[in-house]
Amino acid sequence: MKKLLFLVFVVFLGSSLVFARGGQQPSSERTKVGNELNMAFGIRPNLDPHWNAGTTGSLLLRLMYEGLYRYTESGFDFAGATGVTQSPDGLTWTFKLRQDAKWSDGKAVTAKDYVYSLKRLVDPAIGTTYMKDYGQFLKNGLAIAEGKLPVDQLGVRAVDDYTLEIKLENVCSFFDALLCYSTFYPLRSDAITEDGTGYWAWDASKSITNGPMKLVFCDEEQEIVLEKNTAYWDAANNKLDRLVVKLVDDTNTQLALFNTNQVDLLISFPSEEVRTLNSRGFYHSVPRLGSGFLLVNTQKSPLSDARIRRALSLSFDRKYLAETLLNNTRIAGTTFSGRGFPGSAPGKDFLSESPVLVDYNITEAKNLLAQAGYPNGQGFPVLEIPYPTNPDNTTVLEYLQSIWKENLGINVTLTPLEAATMTPLRDEGKFDITTQNWGADYFDVSNMLSIFAPGNLINAGRYENPAFTEAYNKSLRTIDNTERIRLLHEAERILIQQDAGIIPLFYLVQPFVFRDETVTNVKYDANGWIMFTDVIVKK
Repeated sequence: MKKLLFLVFVVFLGSSLVFARGGQQPSSERTKVGNELNMAFGIRPNLDPHWNAGTTGSLLLRLMYEGLYRYTESGFDFAGATGVTQSPDGLTWTFKLRQDAKWSDGKAVTAKDYVYSLKRLVDPAIGTTYMKDYGQFLKNGLAIAEGKLPVDQLGVRAVDDYTLEIKLENVCSFFDALLCYSTFYPLRSDAITEDGTGYWAWDASKSITNGPMKLVFCDEEQEIVLEKNTAYWDAANNKLDRLVVKLVDDTNTQLALFNTNQVDLLISFPSEEVRTLNSRGFYHSVPRLGSGFLLVNTQKSPLSDARIRRALSLSFDRKYLAETLLNNTRIAGTTFSGRGFPGSAPGKDFLSESPVLVDYNITEAKNLLAQAGYPNGQGFPVLEIPYPTNPDNTTVLEYLQSIWKENLGINVTLTPLEAATMTPLRDEGKFDITTQNWGADYFDVSNMLSIFAPGNLINAGRYENPAFTEAYNKSLRTIDNTERIRLLHEAERILIQQDAGIIPLFYLVQPFVFRDETVTNVKYDANGWIMFTDVIVKK
């Protein structure tokens, strides 16, 4: 599920062709409007809600579209829906839709638009990114995605124009949280051309959306422009008139754009600049729902031995890595799931209820390595670590290369690669160890652990343990939240402490660079993102 990220984000583009349509001009020729925010992204976001797998793509999609729920400062609340009822068995959710919700061309958003979108999600003829991951929650969704049932057997229907019924495959107590994600946004069937290319999503001249902003210009190699959607039901409370996104891969170039006042806000930059940016008052950060970790090829000897993976995990200082080497741009991670997820009761946090699952213990690391047959690293093969090149990845891995040699006698070869080259290597399992980030799609910790369930395409390390799978799958069917959270803690303990199926590094922090006197009225939602429609830009 979510957002799959390396230490830099990677997104499927579907095409290298450039679109620059929609009757708007590039920024150099465009007349500025009253409240205009200019920012830079380090990737080219995918704008198809069913294909996007990247954080910044989701950021734009939540501005362009709106689902049944949306994030708030403290959690999430109704958006496209005004209410919901559940059947006694918890399997049928019936939503009353907002009757003043409009598409950007003025047509009403109806239950049929949600039904179309959900059927598109699981249609194997289209083969969207998450058709199984999210489709499995819907009645017959997985069977349809696997080609065993026709699409019209999906458990969704429009009772009337403003009543949507969704049947679930199994009880899911966090289904409302899951519906915040872009996969469940409604889509207009007449706005989509299913030619297998995804071109429609970047074609501003044909874009029809239902969120607070609409796409007016798109050159996915250079710039994306969103403007206020005056047909949006809550347009009166949208303070942002225009969002201009400059697409620049190099973080040093992004920072240069900020320093020369060509952009107002950054979400990525070289970590070595944090102290300087902080001293100038430009650096801001909030915890994010997500973690960074080492993906370990658990099917390849000698890393197939859990004792070796545990030794590697115990042999380095996460606090030093996060606070000193990465300049406090991360938070040392002693578990996997990270901060901010609801716990077993209102007001409780999942992380605060979790014990420390991994720590810095060189003695234990050496003992485990010796038990596995490699005392002081004798006879241990050289570890090959290909990774997506960027300064933070290099900092992390050069530290581990040094510390594993010093503490365990293990030699490591580092191979930096372009993201486009690294992605297929990772997906095919052609690595010993590599870096990866994972940020949550929805406001529940189950989303973090879901990527290690058997068959998940993001589980590129091929980790598998029946005990983990049993605890995780049982949690999905458990209504009592206290018991559900206990099962998720147990699944995480097996993954991290018992098996070292991955090696946690840190919890993610979302950085923002902006000038307080320029970018004002800044608020953050529960997922750690700026609520862009509240921002007021003063120049």
